[in-house]
Amino acid sequence: MTTESHPYGAASLLMGLLLTISTSLIACASSSPAPASTKANFNGGWSVKWCDKTNPKLDCGGFNITLIQEGERICGDFGGALVNLRQIDEGNIVGTVVGNTALLAVESMRNQSIVLVRAERRGSTLHWRVVDDIKRGGSEIDVIASNSVLVQDSKTPSLSRRRQKAGQTCDTYFR
Repeated sequence: MTTESHPYGAASLLMGLLLTISTSLIACASSSPAPASTKANFNGGWSVKWCDKTNPKLDCGGFNITLIQEGERICGDFGGALVNLRQIDEGNIVGTVVGNTALLAVESMRNQSIVLVRAERRGSTLHWRVVDDIKRGGSEIDVIASNSVLVQDSKTPSLSRRRQKAGQTCDTYFR
């Protein structure tokens, strides 16, 4: 079934896929469930800066995300820009939390690609790694971090932060 024919859209289809994957990971990792208190908090802004050290006059690019976590569920958005702002991108994030790790489907609005990301919370950092392609994009490249360490960033403006302040939840996020 394609996302176009799915009655609830791409976000619901991806959430179902992520929940299936996370259930499998939990079953493989341990026979006893982890206490709820061991779940990491992914809420807020996270970012990484990309600069060209050989040409410091160029504008730095970077990748920033804002996540809203509701129990095991995560939603949010991202913005990315290559060095010297050659290309920019933004998109949506949905996922689920398993302990200190989040499994995320990240969709680029630039080329409609969707990647599966493993984001592990380690102290005040988020270790972000693309682990698979869910849907390949068009001819344009996306600007999604592939293997980076993001730091907490309270200054990053984002759509999800505005939605969170307005009292929206992941249930209302994609409407």
